[in-house]
Amino acid sequence: MKIFGKKIFITLGLFFITSVTANAAVVDLNAITTTTSNPVSLNLTAGTYNVSPFSGTYKAWNAWSSVSGCDNSGENCSTGWINTYSIDTSETSPFITGNSLFRYATADLALLNALSTTFTLLSDATVKFFISDHPYTDNSGGMSLNVTLAGPGQVPIPAAAFLFTPALLGFMGLRRRAKNTAA
Repeated sequence: MKIFGKKIFITLGLFFITSVTANAAVVDLNAITTTTSNPVSLNLTAGTYNVSPFSGTYKAWNAWSSVSGCDNSGENCSTGWINTYSIDTSETSPFITGNSLFRYATADLALLNALSTTFTLLSDATVKFFISDHPYTDNSGGMSLNVTLAGPGQVPIPAAAFLFTPALLGFMGLRRRAKNTAA
């Protein structure tokens, strides 16, 4: 009975891992090196994707590597931390998420005000992510983005587990019955 339980645990564990990794990616955009000519490219299948900034390798980027002219709330800076990022697909022209006119005193404050976005691919495509600025040499920081499939075709993990577990138990029961009958 112990071996039976271990097999189920291992099989379900592998199922959860493949489900999570197949529908998500982390994209780290370095504000100096991830440029329009050197984007991070992901090969994605058709579907709707959510892109959300998070505190990963980066929180925000600074086009001047300095902060000045902020109000008392740490916002409306003349120079400061920015939370914009760009996405380019073969089905859309490049678009910037966020507003580079909003500048903040800290990377944390910029991340707190960062915008998520959604885009849809009608067919499999390479999607490019980058920081849109020029020149790049005076930049610092970057953006960490969580890219997840949100459209049709994605089965939520809890629902998939409920569908998968009874089938797995049924097959293992049939196998056990056949083994006992043969003996």
